[in-house]
This record gives sequence, structure tokens and C-alpha cells, in this order.
Amino acid sequence: MHHHHHYPPKSGGTAALLEALPGIFQVFGIGHMYAGNVGTGLIIMFGYWAVAFVNFLLCFVFIGFITGPLCWVATMIISSLTAANACKTR
Repeated sequence: MHHHHHYPPKSGGTAALLEALPGIFQVFGIGHMYAGNVGTGLIIMFGYWAVAFVNFLLCFVFIGFITGPLCWVATMIISSLTAANACKTR
């Protein structure tokens, strides 16, 4: 016996906000989890932290002061857009 549950569609705007607002504090991936892509959300979260750690180490040779903010801005834009799009495909 199969039970089919109807879930209301997820909001792309909410998913984007759940990426961008915690992203201010360098926590990404929550919007993807909201959209139902928990694995993708965790990969983005821990992947960003790994990249942020490398950028922190690069600050000792000064290039990290450039690459760190660039990676943060790129992650903020890309992860918010992909989280919003993930809601449309479900």
C-alpha cells in the first residue's frame, strides 16, 4: 500500500534567503537543505569552510585578503541562485 503525500511547493525566495542570510556569517547550504537537497547543502557548507580555511592560510602571504572575499561573494551569489532553482525543479 502506497501513501502519496502532497507537500506544498517550496519557495525559491525562501531558499535564497536561507542561503544569503546565514551566508553573512559564512554558513552556506541551509537553503539547499530547505529545498530538499540535504547532501548538496552539506557539501556546500563543508566545502565552503574548507575553502575559507585555505584562504585564511593564504592571508599569511597576503593573497588571502583578495581571494577570501572573492570566494565569499561568489558562494553567496551562486549558492543562493542554485538553491532557488532547486525549488523550481521539485
